[in-house]
Amino acid sequence: MKKALFVFVSLFITTLVSAQKTVYIPPEFSTDPYLSTWSYSRSYQSANFVVFWGSVVGTNPATYSDPNLAFNPQAVCDTLEKIYIKFITDIGFCSDAATKNLGKYKLIIVMNDTWGTGGPSGWAFGGTYGNTIGAMWVHPNATRDGGVTSHELTHSLQGMIAIQENANCGFNDYEPAGFFWETHANFMRTQMYPRFASDDLPRWMATSMFHFSSTRHHYDAFKMLWYMQQTDGITMVNRLWKESIRTSSTAGEHPLMTYRRLKSWTQSQLNNFMYDYVKREVACDYTVNNFGAIYKAERDRLKVQEPHYIWRLYTNLQQISATTGRYKIDNASAPQDYGYNIIPLYTTCSARNVTVKFKGHTEVNTTAGWRYGFVATLANGNISRYGATATANEGEISFTMNSNETQLYLVVMGAPTTHTTYVWEPGWPKIKRYPYELRIANAVPEGYQSTYRAAYKTNGHTHTNGGGWVANSATVASTAYVGPKAIVLGNSVITGTAQITGNAWVENATVGNTVTISGNASVYGGSYTGSAVITENAVLTNCTVSGSANVKGDALEWGVTFGNGVVVGGDAEIGSCATNGTYLQVPHPNNGRADCDGQPAGHTSNIDVNSSWSQFTDAQMAWSSTPTCSGTITPAAVDTAALATTVLKTGTGDADIRIYPNPVNNQFTITLQGFRSNTNVQVVIYNNQGAPVHLRDLQKTRTATLRAKDWSTSPGVYYLRASGSNQTATRKLVITE
Repeated sequence: MKKALFVFVSLFITTLVSAQKTVYIPPEFSTDPYLSTWSYSRSYQSANFVVFWGSVVGTNPATYSDPNLAFNPQAVCDTLEKIYIKFITDIGFCSDAATKNLGKYKLIIVMNDTWGTGGPSGWAFGGTYGNTIGAMWVHPNATRDGGVTSHELTHSLQGMIAIQENANCGFNDYEPAGFFWETHANFMRTQMYPRFASDDLPRWMATSMFHFSSTRHHYDAFKMLWYMQQTDGITMVNRLWKESIRTSSTAGEHPLMTYRRLKSWTQSQLNNFMYDYVKREVACDYTVNNFGAIYKAERDRLKVQEPHYIWRLYTNLQQISATTGRYKIDNASAPQDYGYNIIPLYTTCSARNVTVKFKGHTEVNTTAGWRYGFVATLANGNISRYGATATANEGEISFTMNSNETQLYLVVMGAPTTHTTYVWEPGWPKIKRYPYELRIANAVPEGYQSTYRAAYKTNGHTHTNGGGWVANSATVASTAYVGPKAIVLGNSVITGTAQITGNAWVENATVGNTVTISGNASVYGGSYTGSAVITENAVLTNCTVSGSANVKGDALEWGVTFGNGVVVGGDAEIGSCATNGTYLQVPHPNNGRADCDGQPAGHTSNIDVNSSWSQFTDAQMAWSSTPTCSGTITPAAVDTAALATTVLKTGTGDADIRIYPNPVNNQFTITLQGFRSNTNVQVVIYNNQGAPVHLRDLQKTRTATLRAKDWSTSPGVYYLRASGSNQTATRKLVITE
């Protein structure tokens, strides 16, 4: 966190004979009732730093009785001196030449919470004193290693840029560039301590579709600077600060506009660079300082050990038609300016050639644009190849996987034709989004593959009412519905007629009454009662939601309580609230909202700057030339000839599937006959083209009720194939209007 005290008054300087640099004593040390008690007997100096602390911890703070306030000032300075060498000598971020202020004065460290009640307090802040020298205000616990102080020292040095190297610095006193102070500070921390390359990943993954400058992830957006360092060298990162400009007396410059100007690029070229960066997020492909390997190792660990933190790493599309392979992005997931979607694709043809038709909704705003392309990875998740970058608002792209490539992804980025600089916390409705639709041939996207979430379906069973996966450690009432793609894990307790549908993830939560958790919602811990709805991309951790509250969009909440009819969505992260209203943003003067203020959906802060859009027609999404596949459908070894047979029997026994009713509009029951007891039978539903659209595991049970609307949005002919223990049966299913 940065903090600046700009005081333009006369100064006095105390010169220490034994030090090369002098100690600057700011006016606050005379005027502030607490800081004015400073004394050299409660200070410590090293070559480049001076530490001041208050009387609470005495003259020897290392021996103070409270371990939270005790600290060794020499150890603090020793760590800071090492960071100083990295930032100043090695990276060259700021000059400490004898003619510069940093070459004349020592950086000031004020130890918070050592001055008594009312004195300097808080965790950690970095900035400057006066217009003279950098400083930081830190709690003793924030100095145990260099993790915090490296961040705050960066803020001190950022302040020095305007003081001694670029008086016209476009990032100084310019709110829209404020996010970059934190982004850059954490980038610098990784230079000193690469282990922080993997810091705060859940938030970063959850907000990847947000605009680059979003203050919902400004501490985490430093990956772009890694790529800049990788391509241009770290000197370019320094230049952003040293060569940014003010465009007027009141306006500075957005860092991306500084970079575009320094590179003499067009907006289109900047978009190309940003896409080259975001496509590396698939495999954490950052080679500089081994950052990518550290980043990827933590992401892989989360997938295995704490998967409830993998909130929105991959984008789940909405299926328009399984038969034609049409999908669309929802508004909550649509990329904003330089935001991106990672969409895994699962090939359905042995030739492993995939074609995607992309069409963007240019009608939503005046700057709509996109970049998109394929990324292929190896078995270990490392990068294999990048496909060509597509720039057209409508186009078709193809990719054929090599034999050693195990996973294919489509990466889509919002690429504004004109850059927009946003104020701090404009609110989700005031940020441009770039929705699009896809048609996919020879592959299905994330959420539609037969192995969806297979890694987490262990020690559990499918729920009789809906077919979703339930861990054996969870309790789900027979009256509750768990949809086929939903998953209930941990010690969750689901009662009443609660519905867990869509791709919802529920873990260690108590859900009852008529609550609905749907869409791509992720719920971990907490209590959810009444007729509350949690949907779309909402992420709730240890929350209490009751009444008719509706939590949706990209809401991200921890430990809060929502009640009555509150609506929380957009990019909101708000405190507890039971005052009816629509909350689609983080309250801030820039968006005109206050905590739990009860403003309705029609309030100006909730009016969307993006126009509504309508789904494209089949004709608009038609192929220019119909893609073909020279191989056969590979999932579950489907034989397309066998699908044309009413019943296929292989192996031993009289295996069969009974479907009632058939044809059907929505809900139907399947009964397995002749399959051996106590064996798992997998039922896969395929569309008429042989692509899998739904999977259901039946462990021991031989009857299940399914709802067509959970996996199909269009009528037509489908095929159910059951297989288990060398027994197989296939039946035709007709879905009507």
